[in-house]
Amino acid sequence: MFGNMFQVPKQDVSQLLPGTKGFYIQWLITKETGSERFAVRRFVVRPGGLMPMHRHKYVEAVVMLRGRLVVTIGSETKVVGPGDYFFTGPYEPHRIENPFDEEAEFLCSISYEDDMRLEPLEGPAQPVSFRPMPTIIS
Repeated sequence: MFGNMFQVPKQDVSQLLPGTKGFYIQWLITKETGSERFAVRRFVVRPGGLMPMHRHKYVEAVVMLRGRLVVTIGSETKVVGPGDYFFTGPYEPHRIENPFDEEAEFLCSISYEDDMRLEPLEGPAQPVSFRPMPTIIS
């Protein structure tokens, strides 16, 4: 399977996690493309973007490509930029924001689990079903 991330449609993450703004996701490698154990996603975060504190069963491995973000995992907060990476384990609370004047971009791999819900920890406390957008290759 081959593809090009610039040909994959973007989805507004606010549709997946209430309270999110300025985050856009592309589902690059998914079950629909033949990957049974993990997905690879690309995120673009606009200036002022915010993904509120949340948790989920699946693990995430993130690699920053450009821009900077403020990331909180548990009680630890760091500014991350190009070349930096971070990992969140199962049910580990985390939050991501872009208080800077430039867009940020990162790749994020996640594990597929039997429970793919997102649990918001800020704002309305209702778990949200995980609904990936299918990858479209032209």
